[in-house]
Amino acid sequence: MGYTLGKFDGIMGLGFEGLSLGNAETVFKNALDQGLVKEGKFAFALGDNKEGELTFGGVDKSKFKGEITWVKLEEPKYWQITLDNVSAGSYSSGKTNGIVDSGTSLITGPSLEIQKIAASVGAQANLLGQYTIDCSKLSSLPNLDFTINGKAWSVPGKDLVIQSGGTCLFAMMGMDIPTGPKWILGDVFMRKFYTVFDYENAQVGFAEPTY
Repeated sequence: MGYTLGKFDGIMGLGFEGLSLGNAETVFKNALDQGLVKEGKFAFALGDNKEGELTFGGVDKSKFKGEITWVKLEEPKYWQITLDNVSAGSYSSGKTNGIVDSGTSLITGPSLEIQKIAASVGAQANLLGQYTIDCSKLSSLPNLDFTINGKAWSVPGKDLVIQSGGTCLFAMMGMDIPTGPKWILGDVFMRKFYTVFDYENAQVGFAEPTY
């Protein structure tokens, strides 16, 4: 439905050749091979209710402070990394994996795990498989922590809700991918951190944003 109604011409995939149809060379790999970008990196500053920025060929140092924390990919296919733990309140996933993906608006995880988190915060499922929550509960929502290489990257509870038309949508959704990643760290996660995708070194980096 989104593709039918969306006002765009297509999607430019920024994954690796292992995901492309017929192992076709990707747009970014092609640009890299032709020397059209200085470095094999691209980076997102999605902003938080502000204008965002996508940088090809490096990073924009004005968009983050401190050092970039690098995380090696499990394999150069998806931008998939090992997650030591996913936690929120009393919920804890244990070791799992996930992909960092700008093409996913929400944070997704295995349906049963999302049900547990939703139940713990009082979110109710609707017919579309999404969850809504009483807007009066926003201040009491726990943070969602993704522990990666021993470091917790936290999404504040108030940022796990999208408010629209008097409705508060819980920004987590169940999605079961049998042979794929367990979790997808989409825009709700990426908004909180300057996020760098390093194609040449098969790693993804996070840094504290300045915006």
